[in-house]
Amino acid sequence: MKRIYFIMLTGLLVGCSQNVNLELPTPPTQITVDGHIEPGQLANMYLSKNIAYTTSLSITSILAQDIIHGAKVTISDGTSTDSMREVNVKAGYYQSVTMKGQIGKTYSISVTALGQTVTSSTTILPPVPLDSAWFQVYQNLDTLGYVWAQLTAPLPVGHCYRWLAERIGKDTLYIPPTYSAFNDALFAGQSVTIFYNRGQLPGSTAADDTNAESGWFKTGEKVVVKFCSIDNTAYQFYNSYYNQMYNGSNPFSSPGIVTGNIKGGQGIWCAYGSSYDTVICK
Repeated sequence: MKRIYFIMLTGLLVGCSQNVNLELPTPPTQITVDGHIEPGQLANMYLSKNIAYTTSLSITSILAQDIIHGAKVTISDGTSTDSMREVNVKAGYYQSVTMKGQIGKTYSISVTALGQTVTSSTTILPPVPLDSAWFQVYQNLDTLGYVWAQLTAPLPVGHCYRWLAERIGKDTLYIPPTYSAFNDALFAGQSVTIFYNRGQLPGSTAADDTNAESGWFKTGEKVVVKFCSIDNTAYQFYNSYYNQMYNGSNPFSSPGIVTGNIKGGQGIWCAYGSSYDTVICK
């Protein structure tokens, strides 16, 4: 009986070592949008095209092949219409010429490129400001820690939020941490304490993104937190995006869909009902 068991186990191990070749179909080319608008600010977006799952990626190849240049982009608030021009050719970054966001207004976009046209719309919700925000060193670390905040979530249930932060003099834009979006399903009508680590840009080679300070805020830094009211569609998009980003490297994970609001394409056109808090890390 022991000999038979050994033979069966050996056969199982040999079987597990066989290579499995999967031929995945190449998806049709689609426009991918990453854009937002907020009160008092010009609308902005990045335009690119989707990439096949098996594609070999590098920053050089993305910039050279996958960024969309020369797209025709329009934005409307229901009364007036503006165009969005490409202000950073290297990054495929577009910005409205004159139109700035206003709370309560709905903004529709139309993007024409690659022989396709995609559309979307989003509404700027009223901001829900944080009660307070502060820095706190983590446990026995000397200078590194998280930024914390107190939030009183209004009723009724159903509000969604996103957290971003910028270190003055170190960052050039507001950067979201992992799982930066959340909803109030468990605490609507209550006061809660939240905290976040420091996010970093994809592929960053900055010293404090590659050493022991990666992911931490540090004493002496001045941090501006941008806390945003977003709709449920945006919340679902950001959560599904992070789920796929972290599950995609696991060969045993289930495939999923990153849900967005771009009709005819992929991505997100998001309105931020934004409020700001400045935190001195000390």
